[in-house]
Amino acid sequence: MKKILLLFMLAITLVACSNTNTATKEENSNQATNSQEASSEKTIKVGIIQFAQHIALDRTREGFIEELENLGYKVEEETVNVNSDISLIPSTAKKFQADGVDIIYAIATPCAQGAKNAVQDVPIIFNAVTDPLSAGLVESNEAPGANVTGVSDHYPIADQLDKFLEVFPEKKKLGVLYSTGEANSEAQIKELEAACKEKNIELVKTGVATVNDASSAISSLVTKIDSYVAIQDNLASSSASVISEKLNENKIPSFAGEVGPVENGILMADGIDYVDLGKSAAEMADQIKNGKDPASIPVLFSKNTQLTVNEKTAKALGIDNIEELFKSANIIK
Repeated sequence: MKKILLLFMLAITLVACSNTNTATKEENSNQATNSQEASSEKTIKVGIIQFAQHIALDRTREGFIEELENLGYKVEEETVNVNSDISLIPSTAKKFQADGVDIIYAIATPCAQGAKNAVQDVPIIFNAVTDPLSAGLVESNEAPGANVTGVSDHYPIADQLDKFLEVFPEKKKLGVLYSTGEANSEAQIKELEAACKEKNIELVKTGVATVNDASSAISSLVTKIDSYVAIQDNLASSSASVISEKLNENKIPSFAGEVGPVENGILMADGIDYVDLGKSAAEMADQIKNGKDPASIPVLFSKNTQLTVNEKTAKALGIDNIEELFKSANIIK
């Protein structure tokens, strides 16, 4: 009887040990699986340098982050807005380099130039750059070279001018404010000069050094012009509300190369969408994260545009037949 009892107790002990071992193995297996899943989660660490705060640049950043999340990434990002202070760009790029970011996202030409000069061993994706080649950012748009590629916000100024002249064919004196410190702006001015010469339009240019100069500059400019163009210039875009108010007071119609200034009072734009530009940059970041060399990723030039009109500005200019005059346009109320 004692032998039977001992055998029974031994059997129970063996079963208990077996169950404990099985549970431990299952627990270890689950922990290993969870650890593997955590390590395989798509993460991307991004340092964002933004030149200034205005609609176009904000949307370029927002579209970039949104699309990275759509691509399945957990985005770890830090954004530094240098508020047009070029001296802060190199140190910001160096900081991101020390932080071990996967990508530096440089929004606007000065940020891209400063980051490129400061950092050579971290991939840099630029955006809101009109002419990457003349800005010295790439060896060619087809094969950028080095550690830099990105997205251009260039759309032919001649096409934008044509769209404006369809509505205002009598206009002959076109005004423009531009930043004297941006290579991006200088390239657009040259393109604008050529387009105006071809159409026998006088171009009246005023260069400004800071946002504070915009108000007095536009007050002087409106006495010399009958129309106005807002180029993709960070200083001019930051001053769009001040500029458009003075234009509307003087009944001067205007157009822009992108939607942001129209939301701030410029009359119309047949321009690009900066959210889409940001999404395109995110797709480049995905390629780089998966091993592609930025030197071999061509610069992207968007061809998608949307005609947009500011209704309040149109009415301030005495334009009543908005839907008829601006067919298929997106009307901002």
